[in-house]
Amino acid sequence: MGEHSVVYNKPAIALPVTSVALRVEIEPNIENSILIDSDYYRGKLNNVPVNMLGVKKLIHQTLKKIDKENEHFKMFVKSDIPSERGMGSSAATAIGIIKAICNYFNQPINREELLKLSDVEEKITHGNPSGLDAATVSSNYPIWFIHGKKNEQIPFNINGYLIIADSGIRGRTDIAVNYVRELVNNKNKVAIDSINNLGKATIEAKECLAKGNIKKLGNLMNFAHTQLQNIQVSHPLVDKMVSTAKFSGALGAKLTGSGLGGCVISIADSLDTTNKIINNLKKQGISDIWTQQLGSINK
Repeated sequence: MGEHSVVYNKPAIALPVTSVALRVEIEPNIENSILIDSDYYRGKLNNVPVNMLGVKKLIHQTLKKIDKENEHFKMFVKSDIPSERGMGSSAATAIGIIKAICNYFNQPINREELLKLSDVEEKITHGNPSGLDAATVSSNYPIWFIHGKKNEQIPFNINGYLIIADSGIRGRTDIAVNYVRELVNNKNKVAIDSINNLGKATIEAKECLAKGNIKKLGNLMNFAHTQLQNIQVSHPLVDKMVSTAKFSGALGAKLTGSGLGGCVISIADSLDTTNKIINNLKKQGISDIWTQQLGSINK
């Protein structure tokens, strides 16, 4: 909760999702170079394409931090997280790379240093990130986030299921954030009201999570999606997926991330409803769907 409004110093709530995995492994390399083996690029680190310059700088900065700048190795990155879908893929990759390097060289790193280093990659990839993605993927707990302030663990007593469905359309964080910023800077009343409404809905959602009120949380998710539609960051297919989930019995459904594509999240209070949502989304042609049992998230 809190997409886009978090950019304007409103609170956001994010959950680490354990059912979608990313793994980074490092092994010795006798050649005088660092090699990368991933779904997006295989080859020498120095020759990475432009869209991986953030990763290149991150690796160099991490090695500099632990005084291992002249070391060489082969890095394997395997991710089930779809990129550019509002799932924190780049932040998860950054956190995974830092942890893998520090682990390989037996160097401890605390969470504050981890987040500071991850910001190196995120700034190149996203320009001016809120920091929410990195804070979430580096945490074992649901977090309450306000830009510029220390994130904190919040009470989480919701039992149910989170369904994450990929539209297959890449979101455009840069375009969406800049478009909303232009609306706000031009004092567009609909945009300003929607940003404020998203902030208020997030505050109410925090209380729902603490009290285990999944039905009200669902209503707030529906309300949040309407606000995101108001600032025109949704997408026709995303809206159709939201409608399908709600028709199938979801208590709430909304886009996640910056929008203009990406993923839809919905919540259900039973496994039967969860399966119905998944089946109907698959009939709609959506193939990549994950579920997270909410009661299993660390408290």
